[in-house]
Amino acid sequence: METKQIGVYLIIAGGVILALKFINAIISFIMSDFLLGLGTILLTGGAVVLVLKFMKENKDDAKDEPFRGIDK
Repeated sequence: METKQIGVYLIIAGGVILALKFINAIISFIMSDFLLGLGTILLTGGAVVLVLKFMKENKDDAKDEPFRGIDK
């Protein structure tokens, strides 16, 4: 392997390790307090429900729209 390629792999591996450590620290901080963890879970759940509702509405509306002015 070239030295340049090894350097890129080492940088990527270091970045992944730092990201995992950072995410672990955030999650452990949030879950250390019950109300903070519950609020985060509820916030995330509400966001997922809204995204799924918007996706369903877009999918249902696409069936009614004409394609380039031609009704299906």
